[in-house]
Amino acid sequence: MALSASIDTREPSVRIEPSRASLAPTRARGGSNDAFSFWKLPQDWEAALECEIAESKAIAQHYLFEEYLAREDRRPPSRMQAYYAIKSLIPAAVRHRLNSAAIKMRAKREFPRWPCESALVDYWRDWLRISLHALKMSDAWHIGFWPDGMKSCIVLTHDVESPLGMSRMERMADLEERYNFRSSWNLPLAQYEIDWKLVERLRQRGFEFGAHGLSHDGRFFRSESDFTELAPLLQERAREHGLNGFRAPSTLRRGEWITRLSFDFDCSFSDSDPYEPQPGGTCSVFPFFLAHMVELPYTMPQDHTLIHLLHRSPMEIWAMKAKWIESLGGMILTLVHPDYCGSGNYLDEYENLLKQLNDFQSAWRALPSEVSAWWRCRDRMQLTVRGDFPSIAGPGSDRAVARMLSSEPLVD
Repeated sequence: MALSASIDTREPSVRIEPSRASLAPTRARGGSNDAFSFWKLPQDWEAALECEIAESKAIAQHYLFEEYLAREDRRPPSRMQAYYAIKSLIPAAVRHRLNSAAIKMRAKREFPRWPCESALVDYWRDWLRISLHALKMSDAWHIGFWPDGMKSCIVLTHDVESPLGMSRMERMADLEERYNFRSSWNLPLAQYEIDWKLVERLRQRGFEFGAHGLSHDGRFFRSESDFTELAPLLQERAREHGLNGFRAPSTLRRGEWITRLSFDFDCSFSDSDPYEPQPGGTCSVFPFFLAHMVELPYTMPQDHTLIHLLHRSPMEIWAMKAKWIESLGGMILTLVHPDYCGSGNYLDEYENLLKQLNDFQSAWRALPSEVSAWWRCRDRMQLTVRGDFPSIAGPGSDRAVARMLSSEPLVD
């Protein structure tokens, strides 16, 4: 399966030891992003597919680590330094207008497409079809993507940009609880005074918190000396407050530096986002491994993009993208800011999104830490099939389900 030929840009199940026990924590370790590990096919097939597996790892890396971009485009743009030097002097409304104008002037990239890019999904399907044909199989068991027989996943995340956003958190949390959701809130740890009592109240209600870098000043990934200076401070503050996840401010990122951090998971990448200061995307609507971390790309368009850059009502795009991801059995991961969607008409739009997500009855509603733990466990599981009877071994296998590939939305 040559790379050039692979990029073409467009229910029976068996329960294993039925239990809803929580996943046991696992030692942080890197997993594999190859196609065999993605599908989690019967373990005794691995040797027969060795060459195909090796090739798939390289092709997955091409997408997941944004290697289709020039090297200089996989790091924050140098022009951002001048912007951050004067950012604090520009009123927010003016900044939004300037950013919107800059987006309109930016050269349009043909890849990855927005808001839906299927290149990696198409490759996973092609790899599976060719592999099954090589093994003279028309269908097979695999380990389902999500625990407890769920067919997709929903993860709600927020970046809290300012004290205004913090003041709106409880109102949004109340709304999410009304629809039986819990979310994760990412906080910049040196940008404004954080109300840690509020944080603890929300934690007691089942919400989660992560580190949104230190400040939106562009320094963290500006240079290696800046990163070397700031990373220990970030990690010390994150440990102090029990924050195990990271999202880079403004999603400015250098993947090879992120892997030097000791967080359990990262949320700094998108599946496709041409509108961020550092555009790109992993083309993935599923988690994957970024060295020892689990990467949870945000897969839904940001509210900031839709409201301030494109001047569009968010719900139309949100509804379409959520339905598309759900139809693939993927991970719907939102990135909504209480600063922008925490009140008024935009809060109503967010409630409409929650209503739609609430209708996805076969979706696993999870916090980022839970998805990270599950993806690590699933990576370490092994599937064996004796006759027509599959069995799964490994950590977390009490929540794993063996499913026929033909029953997966992604295969259909």
